[in-house]
Amino acid sequence: MTQDLTIDLGEQMLNCRTAGIIVKDNHVLLHKNKKDPFWTLIGGRIQLGEDSGQAVKREFEEELGIPVRAERLLCSVENFFTYKGQPYHEYSFIYLIQGVENRLCGIGEVISPEGGEFHYEWIPLEKIGELSIKPDFLGEKLVNLPSAPVHLIHKEKISVEAK
Repeated sequence: MTQDLTIDLGEQMLNCRTAGIIVKDNHVLLHKNKKDPFWTLIGGRIQLGEDSGQAVKREFEEELGIPVRAERLLCSVENFFTYKGQPYHEYSFIYLIQGVENRLCGIGEVISPEGGEFHYEWIPLEKIGELSIKPDFLGEKLVNLPSAPVHLIHKEKISVEAK
């Protein structure tokens, strides 16, 4: 049985997450839960016994049905935020994703074989500043990908609320 590295500590949730950045033709692939007013990177929770690189590959396979390669770590993030009234302390690992050259064709909406609650779309990099993207620092990082891994400590200024 697989178990996500998410622990409910009563007053806070402790979460370990991984995510990936795919940039193609000056667009970045983002997704949003149809119930949320914000976009985020494709990814998910790391499972017990799984490293963050393995987890991001698994998440892309599950969500988009494509094999990918975690090219390199871009950011490790200690992220503090509130979602649906619940405070989170989250460790995130964000990778540059490669190996999708012709597997995700076109620009615009991407249909997930998983379907359901998420909407996937190629967003032009010049439009990133117009969107609500979480975590808040992500917009800047998407436009200027770090050349070497960076470690960030991020405290969300306002709560993230879903509809």
